[in-house]
Amino acid sequence: MDEAFIKSLLPRERIDEFFEAFYFGEEPAYFLELGLREWAPEAGKIVLELRLLARPGMCLACNLNSGLPAVFKKHPILNLEGIVQEIAQKIGPEYQVLSWDLVWTEQINHDLHVIPLVIKEGKAK
Repeated sequence: MDEAFIKSLLPRERIDEFFEAFYFGEEPAYFLELGLREWAPEAGKIVLELRLLARPGMCLACNLNSGLPAVFKKHPILNLEGIVQEIAQKIGPEYQVLSWDLVWTEQINHDLHVIPLVIKEGKAK
């Protein structure tokens, strides 16, 4: 599994469409991209990241993005459930997705926060 495939699951056009709908045309304080943290289907876990990168001159305040996991999880334009379904197809028929969730926002540094997308899977029956 590679970073390019993961990024292709949430293309720039869809992110721009989300920003337009969610921020009503205003520029948000961050850029958004999907990335890969851990690919371990044999261990029952895949972790992607929604990466929030501060735009020049903007601040990623914790109060700004602490509520975003709930918004991102349900937003139809981002369609995280569809992304999880594409991952399920990629891991093949020997595995099945058992559950997925967005967990609490992690501050990596002042300009980068990530929201892990944890996918639990197991051997197909």
